[in-house]
Amino acid sequence: MLTLLLLAATTASASSLPSLSISKNTLNHLNHGIVKRALGDGQVETSIYDIITYSTGGAYYANVTVGTPPQPQVVILDTGSSDLYFDAATAPACTTPEDDPFGCRGGEFDSSKSETYTIVDPSPAFNTSFGDGSTASGPFAEDIIGIGDVFIDNVQFGVAEDVNSTTGYAIGLMGLGYSTNEATHHVYPNMPEVLRDTGVINSRLYSVYLNSVDKTSGTILFGGLDTTKFTGPLATLNLLTDQYTQQIDQFIQTVTALSLTNGSITTPIFSGGSADDTAYSSSDTALPVLLDTGSSAWSMDSQVYNAYIAPLFPYVDNQGLCSCSHRNDDTTLVVEFGGKVNITVPISEFVVPIYNASTNEPYVYNRAGDEACAFMIVSSPSTGQGFQTLGDAVLRSMYVVFDLDNGQVSLAQAAVNVTDAPAIVTVAAGTSGVESALGSKTSGYDDASQQTGSIAPIVTGVRGNATADFSVSTAQSTIGDATGTAAVPADAQVSETGGASGSGGGSGSSTGSSGSGSTSSGAATGVFVPGVDFGGLWVGGLVVGLGALGAGLML
Repeated sequence: MLTLLLLAATTASASSLPSLSISKNTLNHLNHGIVKRALGDGQVETSIYDIITYSTGGAYYANVTVGTPPQPQVVILDTGSSDLYFDAATAPACTTPEDDPFGCRGGEFDSSKSETYTIVDPSPAFNTSFGDGSTASGPFAEDIIGIGDVFIDNVQFGVAEDVNSTTGYAIGLMGLGYSTNEATHHVYPNMPEVLRDTGVINSRLYSVYLNSVDKTSGTILFGGLDTTKFTGPLATLNLLTDQYTQQIDQFIQTVTALSLTNGSITTPIFSGGSADDTAYSSSDTALPVLLDTGSSAWSMDSQVYNAYIAPLFPYVDNQGLCSCSHRNDDTTLVVEFGGKVNITVPISEFVVPIYNASTNEPYVYNRAGDEACAFMIVSSPSTGQGFQTLGDAVLRSMYVVFDLDNGQVSLAQAAVNVTDAPAIVTVAAGTSGVESALGSKTSGYDDASQQTGSIAPIVTGVRGNATADFSVSTAQSTIGDATGTAAVPADAQVSETGGASGSGGGSGSSTGSSGSGSTSSGAATGVFVPGVDFGGLWVGGLVVGLGALGAGLML
């Protein structure tokens, strides 16, 4: 994913939109490529990458810095949660041997070495617990955060002095959701709001382009959109109201129809679902979903999975695994959102390779020597929240504009593997910002009626203050502009003999959010243990930890 920040003090122009570039690769591809974004004067650029080491199917990471002098960190970019946090160098998980499958692996923050570090709320003010048993706790602090070629003063974040990841390596997190879902009783401006408050962007809006699972680059653009990154018309949809908070405070949409195409034969799976809050009804065919870049898989309630998915994919075993040979099948799923937008997803996005994190080698699935793949539609228990998580397996085929101010998302089919120069436009604040930004590409644009639900408010104050005191400066050199493994902080680099070159930080895997505090929904994580094929045909099988992470609790 790629992120665009804005440097203008008031109204941002497209040429000044800062960019976080993203690159991604599989575990056994050690040269993590960096995709540069030339946006003109005032650009902000850093690298984001995806490595299957950390999460089955990959997850999207950014290089950032924290402190003075700057300490490099890796964070997951996550639309399903809201907090920014790093793991402390003193956390027990960050002092384990480098081959610990649950240790830190994304950089670690040593607050004693930062001249500008300030604790604003002592431990355990930041205290979050995930449904899979993962936890992170510590103080809330303020310091200088570096993204691309900008530094922002006085940014609040959590410091995980105690982190326990039960489903994979511990990695830092940058939540991009509504601040009302932060893991604290005293909400604070998170990154989208910090960028808005400093005038870097005009409103709480960003667009996400992940690219295909086989490619190394994607983008997340704060404050604008790139018209080269999608095909066909863009459609705007109103987000659903959270059933419990009765606010628009999560990126919940509806899958209103689903069909499968095998060669020239198309099989309808279901259709006719509602595009509004009616979708929560048990009698409605729609599937409410959280659009979550922090989750790899598309999770479905077990009864839905068994009725719709299992009969169509008989080659997926009861552990959620299959032969990677099915990546080449002539099969696609067409997913309809909100009754407006059809997204075509190739089977290769759902059938993804898995690797041994210690050896960087693929697992063998059967006696024929086929490599093992995980199937990224997973059966999950009900979350009790009325929705399940729709992660990167589908989002890679989508171009998504997340508009927090207006309680909407705009969706289109992603134009994967684009080679055209970016055509980036700034989105102005207000209800018509996306439509105005499209310019000549408004043909076929399908707007939504104005959101009538109660949208979670903008957070500007910190700890009772009327406003937060942020300032932006330009870095002398771009953060994360190195290429290859040099772009990855040393503690997160994968050595050619397997494992990491050190310990390092951040917590947890794929996350989502709900209510007060953070959540974690339907993640597919890269924890694999030797298993047994109980069919008796092969005893060298695998059990894959496709962790369905339940709602996180604020303790």
